[in-house]
Parts: sequence; C-alpha cells; structure tokens
Amino acid sequence: MLKVELCGRLADGCGPFVDVVIPQNGCSAAEVLSHTAEQHPVLAAPLASNRVKACVNETVVPPEASVAPDDLVALFPPVSGG
Repeated sequence: MLKVELCGRLADGCGPFVDVVIPQNGCSAAEVLSHTAEQHPVLAAPLASNRVKACVNETVVPPEASVAPDDLVALFPPVSGG
C-alpha cells in the first residue's frame, strides 16, 4: 500500500492523501497515476490530462521512474499564474 499526497486541486475530491495499492515489488510513476485513477475514480479525469507531475521522495521524476511501496509520493496538478 502506498500513501499518495494529493496537492492543489487534486485534493478537492479525496482530501490530501489517498491509499493506493501497487505491486509489492513497485512500479513506475506512470503506473502509480494509473492505479490512483483506477482506485479513486473521482481522480480519473484530472489524472488523464498527462500534465500531473509525480514527485517521489521530494524529487520530480519522469513517468518511467521506479516507485517502491515505502516511497513518499506526491502528485502535483499543473499550475498557472504569474
């Protein structure tokens, strides 16, 4: 089980954290987004935009980065402003 922090407007539907079941041997950051969307349907549309960034252990990572069940994961929606 992976605890995923939802930042910005992603937290509006589910609160600031959700639990996501991932394989015991881990998966990619892209798969974390996919598992999150499947297990928390309210997040499916925002995560489908392919603009959400994954941060693993406080570092923004590419979609192919490895994620282990004990990693700290945060998802950030796109932001705008000046």
